Amino acid sequence: MAQHHHAADDLNSPPIGSPLMGDPADILMGLRNVDVGVVAISATCAVSFVNDAFLSAVSAAETDPDAVLGRHYPEVFKACSLPAEARPPACDVPAVAAETSQMRADIAWSPNPAGGWIGIVGNARGQSQGDAPQFEADELTGLGNRKYLKTCFEQMVREDQGERDGVVALFLDLDHFKQVNDTLGHAVGDGLLRKVAERLKRAIRREDVVARVGGDEFAILLADNPLSCAEDIAARIIKMVSRPFLIDGHQLTIGVSIGLAARLPEERDPEKLLQRADIALYESKRSGRNQFSWFKDEMFAELERRRDIEMDLRKALLLQQFEIVFQPQVDFQEHRVTGFEALIRWNHPDMGQILPSDFIGIAEDTGLIIDIGAWVLAEACKAASAWPEDIAVAVNVSSMQFEDSGFVNAVSTALATSGLAPQRLELEITETTLLKKEEVVLQRMNDLRSLGIRISLDDFGIGYSSLNYLRKYPFDKVKIDQSFVREPFADDNAHQIVEAVAQLGAAFGMNVLAEGVETLEQLARIRANGCASIQGFLIGRPIKPTEIGSFLTAPLPTMDQDQPPCAKEGDQG
Repeated sequence: MAQHHHAADDLNSPPIGSPLMGDPADILMGLRNVDVGVVAISATCAVSFVNDAFLSAVSAAETDPDAVLGRHYPEVFKACSLPAEARPPACDVPAVAAETSQMRADIAWSPNPAGGWIGIVGNARGQSQGDAPQFEADELTGLGNRKYLKTCFEQMVREDQGERDGVVALFLDLDHFKQVNDTLGHAVGDGLLRKVAERLKRAIRREDVVARVGGDEFAILLADNPLSCAEDIAARIIKMVSRPFLIDGHQLTIGVSIGLAARLPEERDPEKLLQRADIALYESKRSGRNQFSWFKDEMFAELERRRDIEMDLRKALLLQQFEIVFQPQVDFQEHRVTGFEALIRWNHPDMGQILPSDFIGIAEDTGLIIDIGAWVLAEACKAASAWPEDIAVAVNVSSMQFEDSGFVNAVSTALATSGLAPQRLELEITETTLLKKEEVVLQRMNDLRSLGIRISLDDFGIGYSSLNYLRKYPFDKVKIDQSFVREPFADDNAHQIVEAVAQLGAAFGMNVLAEGVETLEQLARIRANGCASIQGFLIGRPIKPTEIGSFLTAPLPTMDQDQPPCAKEGDQG
């Protein structure tokens, strides 16, 4: 189905016959890629602007807009209507198109403040005014808005008589768009959205409909045998959006996640179709982003589970359902405990104890991680204040926490309230935090270090981790991810990386700790690669605060003979 427009409603145009507002050249350039046909002619009928949609609407023999510029309008568009003011002496063509003309669309004319006239294509010939959905534009991008998308869906449903295979919806969300807005400002973000809109229009077919339905969310409706082409279009969109953008001198690279859903028989509510596509979109994001996923019925169950957890998370802090456990960290060269990592547990009244891997992601998505993280920080500092003065406490910090404007104050308050010496607090951040704007990250790290605390890089080696991070950022410790320690991933390449990190850390005065050590064989490899500290079930599982004292007074597990791990693999966090 073609995306039809009414001229007076497109891009908030003024009524036909009223003067256009703003710079005419800028207005025309903004209309180059819209789907409504537009042409501009001078007082002598020379074509000064025309877009692809106009050439298509009037079935012009010429398909290249640039090839038409400067030519006499009546010669190019034979017998196409002109404004009354442009007929003799300027142009010698009839006022009404002849039956033999190439005209298949009505043209409404408006005076151009710069001189001449602007023509906008109205309804296609033979189609009544009521048949075409009234175009309603998104002000920023010029795409249709959500209301227009709904109208188009309703028409697609009316037109589908079983000869095609229904309607498919694509729901799109830009990956890392918030980072662009936060670091470069909303003006750059708006420019990026406009460029994305242009690429989306080029990626779809003429009969498809694309709309902006939210901040960085877009939706596309495919009809006319959509199942045969939906995946090709989704793949093409991902490829086109992934190419770099140049916005106000900034080269930006983002991605796009897409969810797809097919209309069900007798379904007449577009919101339900879009909801299923949105659920599939979440699966694309959860699976790594910059990909597409089809909706499946089992996704509803996962969505309901997440919603239940979100609702319960909001109660958990008030009802004091969280607790902190602590896992020991050991310097095996000195054979002594150097600190404990604080790990949160959720004692759910119905589901029992829930590990952080099952709820932290939801807490980050909803913003609840700010309050939860502040509670963990305060409780960890309070517990550690009762330990010996040479024992530190490490606390994980999410990227959202780190970015929060009140984070440094939360750290300062936790230290002051607990009385913990700042040098005994270690904040662990992951590489996700480092993907933000470098100057902002460095300033926040320096603000924290000025309090006297230490900062470590957690889970090094996964994702985009780079040895360059160790040079650029002032870390006190590097924690090597457990995947470099455990079989079957601890291969020769992993050993070389561990050795390189250990050597570089030592050169920069950083301690290097290996996570997830469970066996003496793993310990021997870590030791051979130059690491001095470990954390894992070989030396101890997470324990309650009341057990810290007895753990510190008991001898450490022997590290010179084989022994079974203390718990099952995979329960470290």
